Amino acid sequence: MDLLAFIADPARKAALAERTGASAAYLWQIATGWTPKGGKPKRPSIELALSIERHSRAIGPECVPWRSLLP
Repeated sequence: MDLLAFIADPARKAALAERTGASAAYLWQIATGWTPKGGKPKRPSIELALSIERHSRAIGPECVPWRSLLP
């Protein structure tokens, strides 16, 4: 499952934000590849990507593979 599909459910988005320590807005930026004006697309650190996979597996129904979050 990709991150955007996972966080489409508000309850899962809130739970993932709480468990990973990332804001819900930052999770959305990562999921959409949002790019600030003149900047680079938002990407998670390897630590955050691993945390997203671990906690999305616990939240369910499917996990977000960490490799899908990094270029």
